[in-house]
Amino acid sequence: MRKIILINCLWAAIATGTFFLGKKDKDPNSVQNSEAVNVSRNLTGNEAAKSGLGQSGTMERIQKNQQSSLDPISINGFAGSRLKNALADSDPIRRNATISQMLLELTPAKATEMLTAFENSPGGRENDRHFNDFLYAWARVSGEDAIKYAMDPDSPKRTRGDEMTAISGWAASDPDSAMLFVDQVENSDTRQWMHLGVTKAMIQNDLDGAIAYSEKNLRGRARGEQMDRIADAVMDQRGEQGLIDWINGIDHTPKENDMLSYKRGAIRESLSKIARNDPDKAVQYIMDNVTEPFIDSDSLERISHYISDTSIADEVQWLAELPEEVEGQRHALGERFEDFIKEDFEGAGKWLANQPLGPAYDEAIQDYAFSAAKDNPEAALSWVDRISDEKMRNDTLGRLQPKPKK
Repeated sequence: MRKIILINCLWAAIATGTFFLGKKDKDPNSVQNSEAVNVSRNLTGNEAAKSGLGQSGTMERIQKNQQSSLDPISINGFAGSRLKNALADSDPIRRNATISQMLLELTPAKATEMLTAFENSPGGRENDRHFNDFLYAWARVSGEDAIKYAMDPDSPKRTRGDEMTAISGWAASDPDSAMLFVDQVENSDTRQWMHLGVTKAMIQNDLDGAIAYSEKNLRGRARGEQMDRIADAVMDQRGEQGLIDWINGIDHTPKENDMLSYKRGAIRESLSKIARNDPDKAVQYIMDNVTEPFIDSDSLERISHYISDTSIADEVQWLAELPEEVEGQRHALGERFEDFIKEDFEGAGKWLANQPLGPAYDEAIQDYAFSAAKDNPEAALSWVDRISDEKMRNDTLGRLQPKPKK
């Protein structure tokens, strides 16, 4: 009897132990933790080599992945597989919709898988475009990782302009950190374009902040593009008066960052947009400020197009009659008169012959002489003597006279 009781107790203990061991094996958290370790090991061994990121950037992403280890999509590799299938989809509408949805749902953990999928996908315009969108989305959720990848020359998918894309995405979610990063970029050319990238993102949510930040950029092509984008945004959000208020509020006197050229650029873009809807308002702004240093030849020439709907002669006449002290008048008149020559060579000659001439007409005379030389060299030379600027006159004469044969 005693033996039977002991045997029964032994079997009960074995059954109880088996039950708890089985439950532990079925615990989903136990499976996920085990797979998370495997993912971390794979990232440590392979991800840095595939992505071109430094070890520090890779380790940061590993730590984030470990923190997000409960994400079943990341753990099972579903994001990478889904992206791979989408990139191979021949239906462009379905492909775009799938990838767009994935980018909207992007997390730092999913970004690692998607980056690998992009790096292993074939090249091509469409895939490159999707990668560009991914880089922007990646930067929104993990700015430092994305910008490091974009700036690393060894990154497999890196292309020109990726720095601006990545910094724009970063600035869309964390403009302060993005601006701080740009300030530390040593290469001035790269820094200018990344500055533009931050400005583009800020325009969407903080127009005044974007305007203030744009003034800190150095003079160059990147700042010129900023002017265009800011002017568009101001026009859309605040209308023509908003543009006037913006350019009037720019202090052009600081030498730092050459704020005079900044204001000139802002005026050119703003008046061009105003003139399309209200030419008189644009012309009036020029006339009210015509002797100011921020009104340059480019602004004068652009606005002259809106002086008349029917006569280019009236347009060049308006330029010719501006006060003599207007900076850029001569160049603006020369540029517009060149169009006059192309449109009506004979009419341009008659108009020029009836003018009092003088310094304001020098470039116009030079342009006419060059055009006349094609058919009547003698007549062209006769015009050269009417150029008042001695240096320009001698230069024009040298270019028109036939060179002696060797």
